Amino acid sequence: MAFKLKKVVLATSVILSALMLQACNDNEATVKAPQQPTAVVKAEKADMKPLEVSVIYLDRRMLPPGAVLNVALEDVSLADAPSVTLSTESMDIAGAPPYPVTLNYDANKIQANHRYNVRATVKVDDKLIMTSTSAMDPFATDAKQPLEVKLDRVAPPQNAAPQANQPTLAGPQWQLVTLSGQTVQPGAGGNNAFIQFDATTNSVSGFSGCNNFHGALEAQTATTLTVGQAASTRKMCMEGMELEQAFLAALPEFASYSINNNILSIKNNNADIIATFKIK
Repeated sequence: MAFKLKKVVLATSVILSALMLQACNDNEATVKAPQQPTAVVKAEKADMKPLEVSVIYLDRRMLPPGAVLNVALEDVSLADAPSVTLSTESMDIAGAPPYPVTLNYDANKIQANHRYNVRATVKVDDKLIMTSTSAMDPFATDAKQPLEVKLDRVAPPQNAAPQANQPTLAGPQWQLVTLSGQTVQPGAGGNNAFIQFDATTNSVSGFSGCNNFHGALEAQTATTLTVGQAASTRKMCMEGMELEQAFLAALPEFASYSINNNILSIKNNNADIIATFKIK
């Protein structure tokens, strides 16, 4: 009996030793098991910088209560696409200008071959009453801070009915006839410069003498309109480059218009005619 008991104890010891050895092997295997590499995605850290802007207007009339100023930094490089807003600030305003505004933008998103513009508007109950009309590139070599942005008042809508059988501003392709009082000649390939207004998308587009262009129709009433800085394709031409530079430079000066005898006349803020067009 004692002999059998010793055999049982011996067998049990062997089994326990085997189990302990297996456990040690399992632990060692667990420790030594190679870890799978994990993908690490590093997000580019924003390099935020301030852009100081001073908004002014020369109109002596005070703004009505509830006026809201909006200032935006836009990428206007793409000729056939809307501008891209990089930074925007809005504020309730009262009293006389200047109105200081700080736009914080990510410097990593600024590219040397792109064009940028700072645009300002004033609205009352979502109705546009003032807007900037000149292109302001804050990254131009001669730009200084605070960047001064000037607002011009948008004339209220007129209730006068259009003349009978007169075309509307939006829709037709308007061929450029004169610019700064000079008759223009066809551009590259013998093609005439023209502009087309689209009230549905609030945009303008056309051919400027060498390249196609696209811009924003920022405001329009029965007699007034404001066109933002236009972006264009970058083709070089033997002909039409001088015309193109003058035409694109004139667009932000558009302030009012009239259509008489199928001739579209565009005036600046001084009521000087800067361009005339006819239906193409």
